[in-house]
Amino acid sequence: MPPLYRLLSLRYLVHRWDRAALIVASIAIGVATLVSSRILNQCLETAASQTTTPLGGSDLYVSNGELGVLRTVADDIRAAQIPGVKSVQPLVVERVYVAGGDNRAAVLVGAELSLHVLDSDNPFKARFVRTLENNWTTARLALTRRLVVLSKALFDDWTTRRTGPEDPFVVKYGTREVECLPIGYIEYEDGSPMAALGRNVVGMEIGQAARFVRPGPPPAAAALVGGSASEAAWDTFAPIRVNRIDIVLEPGADAIAAQLAVRAVTADRAIVKTPSAQGQSTQEIVSGLQIGFALCSAGAMIVGLFLVYNALSVTVAERRHDIGILRSLGATRWQIVWLFGSMALVLGLLGAACGVPVGIVMARTILGQFREELGAMFVNPSADPAWPTLATLVLAVLAGVATAVFAALIPAVQAATQDPADAVRRVPGVAGGVWKLAHRAACSALIAGGVAMILTRHDLPPRVGSFGGLMFALVGLLLAAPIIVSLLVRFTHPLLRRVLPIEARLAADNMIRSPGRTGVVIGALAAGVAVMVQTAGVGRSNEEPVVRWLDEVIQADRFVFAGNLTEAASSQTPMDSHVREELARLPGVEGVVGIRYIRPEYNGTVVFMVAIDALSYAEETVKRVPGNKEGLAKLHALPRGNVILVSENFALKHGIKPGDTVTLPGPRGPVALTVLDTIRDYSWTRGTIFIDRAVYAALFQDYLVDVFHVYLSAGAGGAAGESTAGGDAVATFAANRGLNVQDRPTLRRFLAELINRVYTLAFLQQIVVGVVAALGVVTALLISVLQRKRELGLLLAVGATPGQVVRTVLAEAVLMGAFGTVLGVLFGLPMEWYILRVVLVEESGFVFDLIVPWRQGIGIAVGAVAVATLAGLLPALHAIRTRITDAIAYE
Repeated sequence: MPPLYRLLSLRYLVHRWDRAALIVASIAIGVATLVSSRILNQCLETAASQTTTPLGGSDLYVSNGELGVLRTVADDIRAAQIPGVKSVQPLVVERVYVAGGDNRAAVLVGAELSLHVLDSDNPFKARFVRTLENNWTTARLALTRRLVVLSKALFDDWTTRRTGPEDPFVVKYGTREVECLPIGYIEYEDGSPMAALGRNVVGMEIGQAARFVRPGPPPAAAALVGGSASEAAWDTFAPIRVNRIDIVLEPGADAIAAQLAVRAVTADRAIVKTPSAQGQSTQEIVSGLQIGFALCSAGAMIVGLFLVYNALSVTVAERRHDIGILRSLGATRWQIVWLFGSMALVLGLLGAACGVPVGIVMARTILGQFREELGAMFVNPSADPAWPTLATLVLAVLAGVATAVFAALIPAVQAATQDPADAVRRVPGVAGGVWKLAHRAACSALIAGGVAMILTRHDLPPRVGSFGGLMFALVGLLLAAPIIVSLLVRFTHPLLRRVLPIEARLAADNMIRSPGRTGVVIGALAAGVAVMVQTAGVGRSNEEPVVRWLDEVIQADRFVFAGNLTEAASSQTPMDSHVREELARLPGVEGVVGIRYIRPEYNGTVVFMVAIDALSYAEETVKRVPGNKEGLAKLHALPRGNVILVSENFALKHGIKPGDTVTLPGPRGPVALTVLDTIRDYSWTRGTIFIDRAVYAALFQDYLVDVFHVYLSAGAGGAAGESTAGGDAVATFAANRGLNVQDRPTLRRFLAELINRVYTLAFLQQIVVGVVAALGVVTALLISVLQRKRELGLLLAVGATPGQVVRTVLAEAVLMGAFGTVLGVLFGLPMEWYILRVVLVEESGFVFDLIVPWRQGIGIAVGAVAVATLAGLLPALHAIRTRITDAIAYE
């Protein structure tokens, strides 16, 4: 049989290469989406892991999130001599910038160098190469500069750029710069935990690193007391903190007993976690993105499955005569199934082979669009997507092949079960009662199962019910499209017969006779329209209130920050708080508001804390937005003590109401904060806490600032881009200190572009669905032309013009586009409501009103009908090329 399969399958594929290319393309689209989502998910997991557990590999972690842990806690754990504890390793891990060249970002690792790097057998699996010469110049420089160890790539770049032996290696953190003396570089072995941090790593002794990344004593104290004395006094007032403490246990040690013992030593000064618990909070943030990527890939595979099914149905329709001859000559039903299955297997392999490289390009393109935003969320700025793993490649191949083979099963089985005499006559077959019953049972089960999952989502694992139920229900509705289309056409048929011309009536009659063929395509069109309507509606429902909120809260004339605009709302590039007083003294400056952003852990997730100069912000904003006095009045109570305001979504998501207490981890122990009231805010999907910055600094020993809002005096602001005294003074001040400054229009434009990029990505994915649906229209109408070959020939024989035949086929395409659009709108609006009122509320706590996207909906509807009409041109032209004698003799 193999030679026969090659003769019948491969020769047919060569002859119908365009249809084979269509099937390969549909499989490739699904596989590419799957591969790109897997790569992006792997990238997000790696970035999240490097943020919560950089240099991982320890058995226990002692941390307080971004708030840090006192270094003395590590000394206390060592002094306790806990059984089973092999080593206690405090670490500082922060993002810094390297001055000179391209001002590139790097990861600062503060560690006990004698233990971690200089030893030959170190847990970092890093080989140290000493490059510093022993001479008087080196000794003199070592007295005034901090000693650092660089990664090989960073060391090579520095040696290439420097012009003399005394050129320093300058590291920047916010407004602070430090001159360093590289003593060598490190090379990573295979499996080194430091390799995951990228090519730009700066290693520093932990004490020096901790002092570098924290604010120093106020300038007045340093000038009065003296440099070294003020530093010593400042160490007592604001003790040195590290990001976390890693604990490695002896082989075979009791991990639970060791964790309890370490917890007893740390008391309430820090939280002791296992590796899985340490990364859970950050992973919970990115899991929503990961699920979104996974759903996109699943949707592409499902739509591709229906397209392959449609394309293979064309093959069955074209080869019914060949199948009848084979069955008459003794071919078994299994051999017929294998004939189509093997062809689908080959096409699936080709589609997977084409989809993998496309998926890699898609992942890198998507990551490039959001590189800065992801970099601001995570410590490692070089979060490049990895190459697909072996598991991803195997999954991609299996998914492509399984989709093609599964889509070929129904046409193959239908072809095998037909009577040989009917197949030889080339008349279109009719699905039997068993197929109809199985189809309706499958649709009912999927829809009912999806609805049940949604209703019982609170009893299921997180997101399984809300997302999984939606996918099951949509697939069930897509499968049920032939039934729904049959009912719609029969319901509207009397009206269509009265108002439509003869060509359109013939098209409607044909749709009634073949609901299974047209229903699949209309379902694919409806799916594309529904997703577009849902995305447009959700986008408008989100964008309009968020933009109004931004217009209210962003009232400053200038914004001063270190780093770039994306990092301004993170804690990656902080500044010293005394910059506020310097800005306030500039001519033309009316007020300055300092804001510190921090992400502490609360209730098992990472929340957003905004420490703001509450009174100054309220006073300056009320001058520009007088209608918001009630909301701004809530800020006046913040400086009075350990009180906070929480965002409305924080209260809803965490079950908090005014008067409740929110407890956050602090460097000296838990900090209890009383909730005064709620406030509208859209900053963070897990909820936002507002606290006065002076109160925050006293409670959490954090005196840094991430961004300054500068309010210029009346007449000093001017229009955007206009040179004014106040604006020029702020710009000069920022330039002299290596800071960035932006005006209000630029910031608003940046935020608007960020929102648009998110929804542009979603619409691009839906365009893929639309293209697939359009290809489905082509294949469906090709089937129609093949099955109606005799009918179309008779029309031409009795005097119908080729134009009338073309209009008949095009009318069917227009009707399919119209029905698909109607169903898409009917499905899309409930989907929008579900996303807004169920998914978004449960995911973020944000409650948005449903806004119907009328303008976008009309454009989507017109586009869908136009695409369907254009897709019908090829089958229409194919229909008029049929010879009348061949068509009449077709049976």
